[in-house]
Amino acid sequence: MWTHKTLTMLFLLSALSPMPFAVAHSQTIDNATVYALANQLADELELVRESMGAAYDDSPRLPVSAISQVELYFQTQLLLRKANQLAPELAGASPRPPGLVPSGEILPGDVHALLEDGLEQIEHVAEAIGIAEQVDNVPRGAPLSPTGVFLVVIDINRQLNHMLRVPISDADVFDEIALSVTYAASLLSMQAGAEPVPDAPPFDGYKRPADVYRRLTECIDVMIRVAERAGLQVAGLSSRRNIPDDITPGHILDVARIVTADLAALAVALNAPLVRPELPTPKHIFSTEVYANAGILLRQLEELERRL
Repeated sequence: MWTHKTLTMLFLLSALSPMPFAVAHSQTIDNATVYALANQLADELELVRESMGAAYDDSPRLPVSAISQVELYFQTQLLLRKANQLAPELAGASPRPPGLVPSGEILPGDVHALLEDGLEQIEHVAEAIGIAEQVDNVPRGAPLSPTGVFLVVIDINRQLNHMLRVPISDADVFDEIALSVTYAASLLSMQAGAEPVPDAPPFDGYKRPADVYRRLTECIDVMIRVAERAGLQVAGLSSRRNIPDDITPGHILDVARIVTADLAALAVALNAPLVRPELPTPKHIFSTEVYANAGILLRQLEELERRL
């Protein structure tokens, strides 16, 4: 799908490094405008999905609330990464760079810019497979929170999961969790006597994708408490988990990206140093190995909770 280790370090550096990012444009756009564009992209993608005969993902939404602008931005980056894979596969289009995370406050316009690039990629695909129908951008007048936009974006991500010729793999999820582990290690390096990267919990049997999904929701639970202690707003997660029946690595990647966004925001808020810990690199990566990596992350988060 993408070069795992290269992207891991790129996104780590991007979230901890300052960068000017179309500030003037960003300040003129609100979340209602972003929502309209996200729905236009979703409608365009639906035309492509129907033409491809790809399965429709109707799995229940993750019951989240109070999504932050950072979490929305990271999830939209993931959307663009998937669109960047689909467009070359079906249309031979060049990928659009997902960009670095803006320094300072992330604005709706920053998310809008990612969606514009994502829509352009999907339009390339639509043209390549002979879709002539045009999709309108329908403005929304009422104010909207990042949560409303996020729910559309994660729905788009779930549809894209079914449309990629090279599907998202356990290795992709492993690398996303490894990025979170790296952020957590940066935060733990600030705590005297803390082990930045603990060992994985003891092996307790082979695991399936649903097990990894559940473990990541456990990580989100702890992350919520960690963020509260640090005075940071992150997504709320209902006790009603809504785990899809046909869980795939794509579903898991979408959830793992939430944890990455939260830890990136916390690392910036606490001015955590950049560290590059030695991480386990199994020769073959299946759900069991991803589960073990998520176990390392869970232990890190529990340690942060004890120390903050």
